[in-house]
Amino acid sequence: MESNLSQRRSKKNAIISRAVRKRRDSGRSWSGAIVLLIQAIMLIIILGSSGLLWKTVNLNADPHSNPTSAVPLPQVPPNPLATSTKSKSEAENIKKSRMGKLELIGEKEQKVTQRFGSGSSAVFEDMFPQRFSNSIHYDKAFKEAGLRQRKASAGQLTDAKYVLCAPGAQLGNRLRFVVACFALALVTERVLVVTMKSGYHASLEDIFDLQSFPLDAHKFNSAPGGGTSFGFPHSNERLTCQDPREWKETAVSFSGAYYFVPHIFYNPHLTQTILDLFPEGKVAERIQRTLLRPHKEVMKIVDAEYRRLKMDEASYLIAMQIRGNKPPAQQFWISKPEFESYDKCGTELTPKNMRGNIKHFWACDSGLAIRETKNSILGKTGKGLHRWEPEDFVKSGTVNGVRNALADILLQAKCDELLICAWSSYGQVAAAYHMAPSYMITDFDKPDGWDYADSGTVVNMCYKTETTEYSVREWGRWSKKLSCYKDHMTQKYPGKQWSIP
Repeated sequence: MESNLSQRRSKKNAIISRAVRKRRDSGRSWSGAIVLLIQAIMLIIILGSSGLLWKTVNLNADPHSNPTSAVPLPQVPPNPLATSTKSKSEAENIKKSRMGKLELIGEKEQKVTQRFGSGSSAVFEDMFPQRFSNSIHYDKAFKEAGLRQRKASAGQLTDAKYVLCAPGAQLGNRLRFVVACFALALVTERVLVVTMKSGYHASLEDIFDLQSFPLDAHKFNSAPGGGTSFGFPHSNERLTCQDPREWKETAVSFSGAYYFVPHIFYNPHLTQTILDLFPEGKVAERIQRTLLRPHKEVMKIVDAEYRRLKMDEASYLIAMQIRGNKPPAQQFWISKPEFESYDKCGTELTPKNMRGNIKHFWACDSGLAIRETKNSILGKTGKGLHRWEPEDFVKSGTVNGVRNALADILLQAKCDELLICAWSSYGQVAAAYHMAPSYMITDFDKPDGWDYADSGTVVNMCYKTETTEYSVREWGRWSKKLSCYKDHMTQKYPGKQWSIP
């Protein structure tokens, strides 16, 4: 009996011993696994911080760009005070000098500064985000041009060559001419000097952010005067069919309001350069968006008026440019059928699910134009938004007046659709800032030869265009007399847009 009891005890002890050993071995394996897991996590952290395990990928970046190329800007900026390396007092001073949430510092401002220079404000990029693709060739040439402008204005380029530019007429035509002059300076690597204020009310730096890109003549003490003068049509052959990079003159001079970009665009010696710089054929849009970045005071007007008119509360915004006369027709005021076409076209362009609160922003060129519009069908719909009463209209006879005129252009560009007047440089400049095709209202004649006509009408007298490129009335007849003329210069975009009979 004792023997049996002893045997049972031995078996029990053996079972207990095996259980203890199993639990001890299991504990060892779990603790080992935990140690291995901790070691793996530490290894991942070390490799990740050194960049050996992964790389941070910017999904918005241009895959063909280099580290200094511009990338699309983030939609939501970081907290400026959280990301700034400045002291608290410095950050507070910066914050006070801004104009609310539209004035940004931090990562977004740094990227805008990297691309456009130290004087650039992120507020323009925030209100008018870029829609066209980046061009590394254009960005590189633009940065080099900025450096060239700064050195020349400081008298540090003794062997520089110049494009002297004297724009004429009113704001829209002057800006078109500056764009053309810059295009020539860019492809020939010349310094651009603009005499804007001669006979006008504001310099370029009064209305644009040019702190790091000096253009105004008074900034250049050593710039030559005079130069070989170019005029049209007598300079057509030389500018279009000869290589302007081979010109020996220190200075070439252009004056007037003619948008001579087609002559540069179709110059056979510049074909590859133009293709690299303007891959989409959008010369006006790209140069306006990069070179002619509005002054902060202009953007303050835009922001204040946008809020005051409660434009953000509209379900859909239609910009309507309404001017007092419309050359070449000898009709002083827009006709009743045209006013009706503005209203009908605006409605047709608005998606049906967004017609609950349509608003029309009127961009008028005089107090009388405002009065006539208020008395038209547009004034009876209750949709109209206008900055001025007829008696309060501000003319562009001062610096502040010109800033307000540019603000009107930008407020049009903020709308969802643009309805502009025929033959209007003012409306075309707004379309280029808007970066989307506009529509033209006219009862004078069907605009044969334009892309408007080929696109048909939205409603009667409302013509659609496929481009933001400025029109050029003379190109169609002048180009065919050139020794280097080819059919594509007038039969395909953008030449077709430039070929107005």
